[in-house]
Formats: sequence, structure tokens, C-alpha cells
Amino acid sequence: MSSPAEPLSDGEVQALLARAVRLYAERVAARDEPLAAFPAGEEITATDAVVTTTAILKAVNVQLFELGMWQAWSGR
Repeated sequence: MSSPAEPLSDGEVQALLARAVRLYAERVAARDEPLAAFPAGEEITATDAVVTTTAILKAVNVQLFELGMWQAWSGR
């Protein structure tokens, strides 16, 4: 992994995102109450969220309609 002064490679960013997604999903599954996606005060823009979410859905071959159905069925 790069030092803090060096920019991360695309592969490193992808690996970090994959790990963060898996960890977050595990934590949510283990809880009875909701877990915010980001800590208070973290400045994630709507564009940041949509760009990343779109890439994740495309990577796992889930359409927006399917996501909506899953949310309706799961109550999330």
C-alpha cells in the first residue's frame, strides 16, 4: 500500500472500497438498529454517493428497479 504522501493506485482504491463494503454489510447485519453510512460531519456529496453507488450496482449486476424492490421487501 502507498505511504500517506503517495496517491493510491486505482487497484488500492478498489480494494479499500471492496473491504469497506463488506465490513459495513457485516456490521449492519449484526445490528438491530440502523448504522449510518458515514460519521457525522463527513462531507460526502450527493454526486459522490451517486457515482459510487452506480459503480457498485453495475459491478454486481443489480438494476435500480431491483434495488427498489429489495428495499421495499426488506423494509430498509
